Amino acid sequence: MNPPAAVLLFLMMTCTYALSATVSAPALLWTGLQGNYDFVDDQPSGLADMNIVGAGLNSGLFVTHNDNGPLSLTDGTFGFRLRLDAPGGNKNNPKYERAAYIGIDADFNDTIDVFIGVNFSGSKQELGIYAPGSGLNNSPDNTSVGALVKSYTVNSSTYSYRAVNYLTDGGTTNDLNPANGQNDYYLTVMVNFADIVSYLSEKGILITDQSPLRFVAMTSNNGNNLNADIAGISGSANAANTWSQTGAFTQAVNANGIAVSGATITIPEIRSAMMLQVGALLLLLRRNRDR
Repeated sequence: MNPPAAVLLFLMMTCTYALSATVSAPALLWTGLQGNYDFVDDQPSGLADMNIVGAGLNSGLFVTHNDNGPLSLTDGTFGFRLRLDAPGGNKNNPKYERAAYIGIDADFNDTIDVFIGVNFSGSKQELGIYAPGSGLNNSPDNTSVGALVKSYTVNSSTYSYRAVNYLTDGGTTNDLNPANGQNDYYLTVMVNFADIVSYLSEKGILITDQSPLRFVAMTSNNGNNLNADIAGISGSANAANTWSQTGAFTQAVNANGIAVSGATITIPEIRSAMMLQVGALLLLLRRNRDR
């Protein structure tokens, strides 16, 4: 006896939403982006807690998009996760006391259109969406972070700062720089995707959760000047070149980290099994309808 169509639809939707990842979830539920994120000990400041690291199976930048349902392509939450070379704060109270952002190029014109991140430098406790600075924002030399345009409360649903545990997060090690003898840390931020869409639409850039995007990850000691680490660049080399020329941009992906090349979408292996289950459920639903 075939299951009712409503049951199959429920199972399909449940399987799809299982792809969601919270700020504290294991990295296996996030999508690690390709690229060498990043070089060990290349941050100009010399502070390991601002050094973005990542190599091979130990990704340095992850993204995720948690959809609210199939009725909208502009809702849900969007998040990013950075892997840092060491914890901030002190041994008994690790905490991040700097700034960290990802910049998004949403129209592929080689400029940063919007930033998402945190600024915990000095006495600040900011988490949200930031405008680009007043410069051209098309190279490390002339890019800065502007005004906070959408603020979120820093809590357990918007922010996480914890030690890497490769046994549950995946990868091969907890420490990509054994010379400093400190566990790597994940810094994770989550915001409403609709707020990103709204801000970009005011600039004439229209996106959905399926639109191709490019990211660049960076840290800062004081919040507005990008004076610490930029992922994918060794130190400050070629800082006058455009973002594309430096190689700091990720590949083109949608909000969920799925690689996009024109109209072709490639499913990362971590999520592919779940998507195959969705396809199988759709096929069963169709067969049930035709009987």
